[in-house]
Amino acid sequence: MGKPRGGQTGHGYHMPVMADEIAGFMVVDPKGLYLDATLGGGGHAARILKELAPEGGLIGLDRDMEAVERNRANFADEPRMRVEHSEFSRLSEFCAPGGLSGVLFDLGVSSRQLDAKERGFSFTPGTSLDMRMGSEGPAAADLLKSWDEWELAGVLRRNSDIDEARRLSRNIIAAIEVGEEMSSDLIRKAAEKLPGVRGDNLNSLLARIFQAIRMEVNDEMGQVETGLRAAVSALRSGGRLCVLSYHSVEDRKVKETLAEFEKDCVCEERLPVCMCGGKNRSLRKVLRKPALPSEAERGRNPRARSAKLRVAEKV
Repeated sequence: MGKPRGGQTGHGYHMPVMADEIAGFMVVDPKGLYLDATLGGGGHAARILKELAPEGGLIGLDRDMEAVERNRANFADEPRMRVEHSEFSRLSEFCAPGGLSGVLFDLGVSSRQLDAKERGFSFTPGTSLDMRMGSEGPAAADLLKSWDEWELAGVLRRNSDIDEARRLSRNIIAAIEVGEEMSSDLIRKAAEKLPGVRGDNLNSLLARIFQAIRMEVNDEMGQVETGLRAAVSALRSGGRLCVLSYHSVEDRKVKETLAEFEKDCVCEERLPVCMCGGKNRSLRKVLRKPALPSEAERGRNPRARSAKLRVAEKV
């Protein structure tokens, strides 16, 4: 269902993925101001703070009020840390243009959200279909009741590249129409009706179905695009943007969005010559290819196994 942000730790939240690498890439000025746009359990924030001078600062955002309250308590004695309740698409409300030395996005759902049955992110039997990262907007159950077969199939294809999207959506809508309980069991039964879907294949498919619906509930791809654009504006020259993604749909959106800022020429392709001046590049790649977690990290934190880290610098 999209890979969660890190594995569980003793305090019940998650182990930050590639925390040392991110701090090393991102903190270009120990006295600068930084943004953790997806605060979660605060693991990345704590690691970044270790690199900052007393004059440095870190803003943490999260759309989940539970995470905000937990981090406000955990960082209460840290004067360099400021925690705000917000979607990261609204980061410009907290950061002046050109004012940040670095921004981190750790995409996906946190382990705590995934493992809290009442939040409705998991396909554990009997789980209610909520999936909201915050408290705003319709829950997954409400959206499923409002979609027709074609709309749901589009969600499944767009957010999880599911080949059997049409047949699966037909099964789900049919179950809803006959009044089956709106829980994870409804999705499971619909998936089990597909040919050859059993055991590990079933769990893999359920993960992708829940990922697709969750992403639509939370407008995750819209949030990513808006947030990345705002982050580029908020970075100062030489500032770094670090983005962790956990599945191909997320990573594709990140790659496509950042690529727009890595172009010198932004003229339409049909024009025979450049008319824009060819000096529009605002980002350069720090890494030619995404960085991956080490074998040791994947061994101690299996939920990090699909993570990809992209790093770019404002020019």
